[in-house]
Amino acid sequence: MSAGFGTNVVQVGSRVRVQGDENESEYVIVDPAEADASAGRLSSESPVGRAVLGRVLGELTRVHAPGGERLVRIVAIGAASGEATR
Repeated sequence: MSAGFGTNVVQVGSRVRVQGDENESEYVIVDPAEADASAGRLSSESPVGRAVLGRVLGELTRVHAPGGERLVRIVAIGAASGEATR
């Protein structure tokens, strides 16, 4: 992991893998100006970004999205350029 990613807390620049009821997804949390959902780069201000920021590995969190509410568990966190920690 890169410097600044010594903890298991999701922050801007983190690569995070979340598991929902039916699937697992991986995203990089970025500043809004760098967001590109089609490339897996989600804004820290998006519903998923807001739900995971500050959360820790293994934590269950609620995503409040326009399509409804869903629960996701954080299953891996890492630096955007590195491997995710399980």
